[in-house]
Amino acid sequence: MSDSYRPDSLPPMTGASARRASRNPRRRNNLNGPVVTVRPATTHLPTTTEAQRLRRRAANQLAAGLTGAARTGRPGLFPVLVLTAPIDENPQAATIIGEAVQLVAAPPPAAVVVGRNLRGDPVAVVLHSDRWSLVIETHPAAARQPAVSYAFIDGSAGQVLALCFDDQCGALGVAWTDMTHHVLAMTT
Repeated sequence: MSDSYRPDSLPPMTGASARRASRNPRRRNNLNGPVVTVRPATTHLPTTTEAQRLRRRAANQLAAGLTGAARTGRPGLFPVLVLTAPIDENPQAATIIGEAVQLVAAPPPAAVVVGRNLRGDPVAVVLHSDRWSLVIETHPAAARQPAVSYAFIDGSAGQVLALCFDDQCGALGVAWTDMTHHVLAMTT
């Protein structure tokens, strides 16, 4: 047994936990077995700007709404206004395609979030970059119905632009669909 699991290697109890243990004989003696020491996380989240926090919050709210709707079996109310647009009209679409594949291959802390239903199946995958966020809504019958994707882009004056791409024709549309399939395969 390593030293980190031995009761005598734990720091002495102080404050309220020591008072509770001194009053309760069962708590005083329960350190005879193996003890797992929990240490604080050493990973620090990257600092974000106010615009990035707003964009990430909007994407996370949409993903939480999709996940909640899948868990309850009822349609959800989503606090995010999403515009439907052809993918060719978004100048950042090509950038998102390239960066999403790289981001999912080696995600930094808090960059990838997966919402799951009660059976553990993925419902929504969220990717956060420095300049965009992406929510991919999965469907149980992916072969019959493709995944729906929502791109969140920092707008002007602190606004967040949320786009759902309906035009999947053309080279950019095919590359977008391939990217969403790759992201889903790597995260689910």
